[in-house]
Amino acid sequence: MYTKAKIFNLALGALLLNKRIADVDTDTSVENMTLNVHYDTAFRATLQDLDLDGTSTQKILELIEEEPTDLWLFAYKYPTDCAFFRRIQSEVLKDGRTTQIKKRIAIHNGVKAIFTNQEDAVIEYISHDISLTLLSASAGLAVAYKLAMLASPLISGKGAGPLRKEIQGLYLISKAEAQEHDRMENSDFDSDNEMSEFVEARTE
Repeated sequence: MYTKAKIFNLALGALLLNKRIADVDTDTSVENMTLNVHYDTAFRATLQDLDLDGTSTQKILELIEEEPTDLWLFAYKYPTDCAFFRRIQSEVLKDGRTTQIKKRIAIHNGVKAIFTNQEDAVIEYISHDISLTLLSASAGLAVAYKLAMLASPLISGKGAGPLRKEIQGLYLISKAEAQEHDRMENSDFDSDNEMSEFVEARTE
């Protein structure tokens, strides 16, 4: 659905600019250059802020060192494509939910590392390398609005401040819609028996 050019043009539209971009790699306009400067930051910041299940993935961590400190058994390499670290996966359930595995993210011998006591750790995280085509309509709009806010120096004059505030409001709406869409797609619907012991007893 989304392409980088479409995101750029949505951002320009939010800034009330008439300029349209067909090819983000060849367009030499100031608008395209400014949007390109801010795009990576806008995309990663939006993925992190939205924190959607639908954009998450799993990865086996690369071990750096065993017993790196007195407090931790393992140090793993922090993924270079990570926009947002969600959790270390656990197969242990408590009250129907996966338990949290303790971890600490810090620098170890000059490398960003994940300290944990979990052997063969697998993480759930959001990668900034995901394709724009995987974003929902509202998530893509959120990226465009975030980009427009960062590129707001393209506009000047008395209307710049109010317009930026308006775009921020649109971003918050798109963020809420994207998160609600993600929540609905990932909802699990239980049977009446699972939902209520009273119903289960009544239907026996």
